[in-house]
Amino acid sequence: MKHLLPLTATLAALMCVWLQVGHADDAPSALVSVAPVVQAPLQDQLTVYGQVDVDPAHQHAVASLRNGIVARLMVAAGQSVAKGQPLLALTNAPQAQMAYTQAEAALASARAQYRQSHALFKERLATRADLAMAQQALDSARAAFSALSTQGAGHAVQVLRAPEAATVSRVDVTPGTVVQPGQPLVMLGGQQHRWIRLGVEPEEAVQVHAGMSVALHAVFGTAVVHAKVTQIDSAIDPATHRVDAVVALAGKAAAGLLPGTWMRGTLALSTNHTLAVPRSAVLSDDRGAYLFVVRQGHAHRVAVTTGLESAGLIGVAGVLHAGDTVVTQGNYELHDGMAVRLAVEPAQ
Repeated sequence: MKHLLPLTATLAALMCVWLQVGHADDAPSALVSVAPVVQAPLQDQLTVYGQVDVDPAHQHAVASLRNGIVARLMVAAGQSVAKGQPLLALTNAPQAQMAYTQAEAALASARAQYRQSHALFKERLATRADLAMAQQALDSARAAFSALSTQGAGHAVQVLRAPEAATVSRVDVTPGTVVQPGQPLVMLGGQQHRWIRLGVEPEEAVQVHAGMSVALHAVFGTAVVHAKVTQIDSAIDPATHRVDAVVALAGKAAAGLLPGTWMRGTLALSTNHTLAVPRSAVLSDDRGAYLFVVRQGHAHRVAVTTGLESAGLIGVAGVLHAGDTVVTQGNYELHDGMAVRLAVEPAQ
């Protein structure tokens, strides 16, 4: 009996340890992914939208030097044209044809008059003044005829061509239109120059200035163009009710952008160095924003205030230090003090 008492006590102690271990193993835990708290430079960014337009400084108006009637249009707005490509055909207006015929007749008459005056002068039947007047009349008639010829009045049909490779930004006439000398017929925009007008809310326009960096993304594309703001308008656009921030592009950056394309611009306003965590680490409830810090295998709730967001990170302030481990996935299942198992070790 005396030998059984120590054995009984030993079994009771082992049973107690087994129960404690079993209870520990049965404690609930959550599988989580984690990441470290980092000190990072976060940019305060402004996202705006706008459209590609032709650079007005590189637009060219194609006009006729004479009266005419549009016989045929060979291009449409938005079309790309090569240097020398036909744009439209003009036929002579009746008055232009009449003016050319009259100038041609006047030149023939002036030549005949000069020849006659020159012959009379040789016979001493005309004075030097008479010869000078005939010469002057001939020169005037020749100049008038030459001007009309340069304008193409001598051709029944005149074809106007593109002076350089360009994009047709506007067509101002239709077949049958009677045009005057110097009247713009077709507007061309250089293909190597583009304007992007980004609409900024009036209250935010004071933060934008010329020279500010901007990243441009086509709304329906993936390409990114890094540029500078060229100018910020000082008036509100009555159509959009926004202030335009203009970005001028040239060369390869402009060549692939079609007028009318919608663009998204990201403006970097300022950079702050702060503690930051992945955006998924921060939760919120009626008590405010919070996250879970992992210490010794347990998740501890820490209240935070949030700041700037950039590149998937969000600035936070609270009882935190750089290098602390925070839960980024699985945090919705946690409560303060809960045991956790790490699915991903924090990066060092």
